[in-house]
Amino acid sequence: MLKIYATPLSANGRKVLAVSAQLGLRPEIHLVNVYGGEGRDPAYLAINPAGKIPTLVDGAFVLFESNAILIYLAEAYGANRLWSSDAKAKSKIAQWLFWEAAHWQPALIAFLSQTVGHRLFPDKVAQPKQPLDWDSSLIQPALKTLQAGLVSDPFLLGPEPTLADFSVAGMMTYFGAAEFPAQQFPVVSAWYARMQALEGWRSTESAVWSTR
Repeated sequence: MLKIYATPLSANGRKVLAVSAQLGLRPEIHLVNVYGGEGRDPAYLAINPAGKIPTLVDGAFVLFESNAILIYLAEAYGANRLWSSDAKAKSKIAQWLFWEAAHWQPALIAFLSQTVGHRLFPDKVAQPKQPLDWDSSLIQPALKTLQAGLVSDPFLLGPEPTLADFSVAGMMTYFGAAEFPAQQFPVVSAWYARMQALEGWRSTESAVWSTR
């Protein structure tokens, strides 16, 4: 039985749950609230010693790291939908998966840390005193790279979404709470609107990250 341990509160958890839903899979989903300390439960640590999410369990096979899980779901259960059987196409998708892990996510973690922390732990993390500066050098290079990748097509690699789009969209889960200035980045905003229209993405939305 395919099992996924995750939470849609997390960008990494959400993208795995969203891809699973988009592929029409029906795994056994175990919600693990790592923000509430559940990642440190001994039973969970026996599956993933890092105590992080997501984790995939398929019989005796255990896999963590969200982007690796995306590839496994698409290859093992999705007939390569959202992925590819072509070496060049797979490499282009992988390029964005590596970029997401090495550049996009680290930049946004640093940039959004207080905003996200306050929304998750309002009694422990103070609300930011000033609106986020989206012109900051912390995030501008990554946003420009993403925008450049979207100028020609509706999605990162053509007319249809791939694992690349779901991976990169993960961190945008927090953009509503962070008051992302959509008018400054129309290409990125239009792309994310297309992601939000996908059933898999829409079905994993959490009210915690809605604007208010």
